Amino acid sequence: PSPDGRSEVPQGSVLKSFAGLDPRLSMRHQLSSTTSIKASAALVWQYLHLVSNSTNTLPFDVWVPSSRLVDPQRGMQYAIGAFYTSSNGNWEASAELYYRDLFNQLDYRENYVNDPTVEVEQNFVSGRGRAYGAELLLRKRTGDLTGWMAYTYSRSVRWFEEIENGRVFPSVFDRPHDLSLVLNYQAGEKWRLGFVFVYGSGRPFTPVKNLYLIEQNLTVNYGPRNSSRLNHYHRADLSATWTPKPKSEAPFSSSWTFSIYNLYSRQNPLFFYTAFETNLAAGTATASAYKVSLFPIIPSVTWNFTWNQSR
Repeated sequence: PSPDGRSEVPQGSVLKSFAGLDPRLSMRHQLSSTTSIKASAALVWQYLHLVSNSTNTLPFDVWVPSSRLVDPQRGMQYAIGAFYTSSNGNWEASAELYYRDLFNQLDYRENYVNDPTVEVEQNFVSGRGRAYGAELLLRKRTGDLTGWMAYTYSRSVRWFEEIENGRVFPSVFDRPHDLSLVLNYQAGEKWRLGFVFVYGSGRPFTPVKNLYLIEQNLTVNYGPRNSSRLNHYHRADLSATWTPKPKSEAPFSSSWTFSIYNLYSRQNPLFFYTAFETNLAAGTATASAYKVSLFPIIPSVTWNFTWNQSR
């Protein structure tokens, strides 16, 4: 062992190796010339973990490889869906259901404290997870007006024997509702208009429950794991693309795009932080949460060039 108590490993030596099969089964049944049904099942392994700290809504994630202390992730996924394409190819639609069982999931233990002297693997606990949901898609492929609309309902939960006595709680990836609408309209030869709208559920996080002072030291007590959420995310974008010479025979062509990002200047929170204030003389402590948003309404103009190699 080294002076700090950590074991030293000779360079190039193998501490532990992993191997796993990823069998996959996929089936497709053609009901008619326009409609089909697909089903699949897969067993997958992953040797790299992504661990998120739910008490901080900043993207503060840690990538952890499998090791002597961390077993690889394993997942079993099932999916079934119906697919439709119109006989003239103008429309297509699909509906899919999926279910995934997850094993050897990682999360921070309940009494986690950021201590650089402690190996990060010592702060994790291993548990189970589950993800399931439905995905709907409707697309128009041809004509002056094209676009698509997609909606996803999805849930992602975790449970660990060493966290809140095995209570099932939403993971940081749990976003039940996700809606996207994309429209494009060809207004003559020179103008193309675009519209985008997106909506999504807020990310879960673990809120501060209460504060107390012990020998003039501030102690923070957090609520149930991932029991609160950020505000829902939604915004709309507009664009108009003008091509002055759409049928030009020149070696290159150009176009102008005028766009507005976040049309109604929605203040979508990117993250929040908690500021603590203590008054040792009075023996009081307060916590204030502040939401931080980025990118209000942003207009932009772009000049695009395309080299026509075939001309």
